[in-house]
Amino acid sequence: MTDYKEHGDRYKSRSLYFGLFRSIIAGAIFAVITYLVIVIPAAVIIHETYETKEKKLERREGYLTDLQSFVTENGLGNEDIDSIGDWIRENPYVYLLVYTNPSAVPMALLPEAPTPSDEARVIEFSGQRIDDSIDRDDLIKAARRNGYFYLELADGDVVVAINEYTEDFYYVTFNTISLILGAVAFILSIVNYLRVIIERIKRFESDVTIVSEMDMSYEIVSEGADEISKLSTNVERMRKRMLEHITSEQEARQANTELITSISHDIRTPLTVLMGYIEMMKERECEDEVMAGYISATESTALRLKQLSDDMFKYSLAFGDTKGMINLEEYDAYTIFDQMISEHVVLMREMGYDIHVMATGERIDEGCIIVTDAQNLMRIVDNIFSNLRKYADPEHAILLTLEAKGGKIIFECENKVRPDTEGAESNGIGLKTCQRLASLIADRFDYKREGDYFTCRLVLDYRHSYLMAEDDEETEE
Repeated sequence: MTDYKEHGDRYKSRSLYFGLFRSIIAGAIFAVITYLVIVIPAAVIIHETYETKEKKLERREGYLTDLQSFVTENGLGNEDIDSIGDWIRENPYVYLLVYTNPSAVPMALLPEAPTPSDEARVIEFSGQRIDDSIDRDDLIKAARRNGYFYLELADGDVVVAINEYTEDFYYVTFNTISLILGAVAFILSIVNYLRVIIERIKRFESDVTIVSEMDMSYEIVSEGADEISKLSTNVERMRKRMLEHITSEQEARQANTELITSISHDIRTPLTVLMGYIEMMKERECEDEVMAGYISATESTALRLKQLSDDMFKYSLAFGDTKGMINLEEYDAYTIFDQMISEHVVLMREMGYDIHVMATGERIDEGCIIVTDAQNLMRIVDNIFSNLRKYADPEHAILLTLEAKGGKIIFECENKVRPDTEGAESNGIGLKTCQRLASLIADRFDYKREGDYFTCRLVLDYRHSYLMAEDDEETEE
């Protein structure tokens, strides 16, 4: 697999579960560190800059001034004390005590009011943000400790004690931010681990795709010792075994092809000599009928051996390895087809077959170039006419069509099948040979049978010679 050395050491665990557990622990530690790194400095800054006596006194005086403005603007009197709750709701981090028994409050023209007597009636106003985390007694003590102040109402004065705890807002805010960032740090740690695992899986999937569709020699490299690595190792082991099996099969097929080709050649050579001797004996007049019968039987046996040798060679072409048997060259299409077809047509007509040769579409003029292997192309054509001699009905015409159309040269043969060949055994080796050869030296070869009629078609690509010359000139430029 692709290089993952930057992550290899981190994930060389024996199990993905262990790696996930380790990632969770690391994420939790990272989250705690992130939380502390934010919340501790924030608490120090708030305490040293926001909670000083001067700042708290300044804020209390600001709240008292604002409260007095609220009372004056709304014309509140002793009967409207409860309306101060509206102001408290707008200032949720404020705690207020209001003493409403003037007779029990010694009046004095001082900035601060004296301490109320025990008989004074107290009304408590607390901000909406007060919850169970804030002790009420502590708030009351803090408010009294901050001192007492006069609040001027429309019908007299009252004494108030105030405490503000707006620093809680900043503590809660920074604590919430720290928790969120800690949670994000934890999630990112898990996501990073999963990202690495997913990348390894995707890379493994890509490697398997390359092996299955493109290149069996492509090596799948595994790293670590977890389940993905073990899977990669097993797939790589399977790839090697399959490659060994394919290589062994190819070698066996190659050896089989070479053996068949060699045997076919070795048989054909003495058969050719034997056929020559038989022809010489047939040319001499033989009065002995028994000897003439032996000569005829020998000729028949030799021809059968030759046919078997040809079939064996066809088998080699159809199912064996054709590497080294194909030699592609440029040929003039008109010339090569004229030579290959004309001889067979003349011979078939001498044998009594009615053959019609038609040319349709564009004319195949000289200068139409095809790239093929002439020897194997001849094998295809020979096979087509060999089948005609075996299976075509002499009572019906054989139609041969040769046409050029859309950059393709199409040679098509259509004939009616002889009634006496119905049910005749045939392994179709000849047609398979034609298809195999056509896939190597032409565009395609196909055939079909519809009722009593059989049709086969050979298709090749061609180009005009002047177009090829123009392409060569452009390449040189």
